[in-house]
Amino acid sequence: MFGLDPSRIAQLRRALSRLAQPGRQWVSFAFLTKDEVACLTKLAERQLFRSARPEISYKSNRVFQDFDICFPAPRIDAFDQFAHCLETGLVQAGQMITPSPFSTDFRFDDFAIQRYPPGSRGIGVHRDGLRYQHIVVIATLAGQSRLFATPSRDGGQRRVINDRPGRIVLLSAPAFAERTGEAARPLHGVDHVQGGRLSLGLRVECQKK
Repeated sequence: MFGLDPSRIAQLRRALSRLAQPGRQWVSFAFLTKDEVACLTKLAERQLFRSARPEISYKSNRVFQDFDICFPAPRIDAFDQFAHCLETGLVQAGQMITPSPFSTDFRFDDFAIQRYPPGSRGIGVHRDGLRYQHIVVIATLAGQSRLFATPSRDGGQRRVINDRPGRIVLLSAPAFAERTGEAARPLHGVDHVQGGRLSLGLRVECQKK
């Protein structure tokens, strides 16, 4: 499982080409097999979770959080295989694009598991922190909910991102295709949590100088 072959590299190349288009901040595509999803789910369910802070704020922005979290989650077994598959495959796929959207190789060193109970409010509209760079990966493993992108903090004009189990979502981050500032980070959130939600998030934290 979690092997890299020419077909998967081609999938990642197409996804990165789409994400690198002007104004595009996220892409979603089928990637994981049923066995891989089951393996990741089983390992995720064995981890220890705590309640997330009900609300976080940055400057004047407040974001509600209604889920349990495992962070930092251990990069072990299937988690490590999945992360290695993606970081290796994304860099290789990026090198097939001229110019590559990645300025350097990277390693996913920020790994979180989020578990939303049925009926959860989800998480409010937010951008991932400025400390993350290159790309953000979201993989939903189980449940029924809505991941969405929106052009504004008030959450209007929400666009549904297909994150059904088996698909992965790539979000733009600073340094991807030389992007900077807010243009590199899509506003997004989760709502309509009907059957719960279990998801993984992989990120690359900026190296402290």
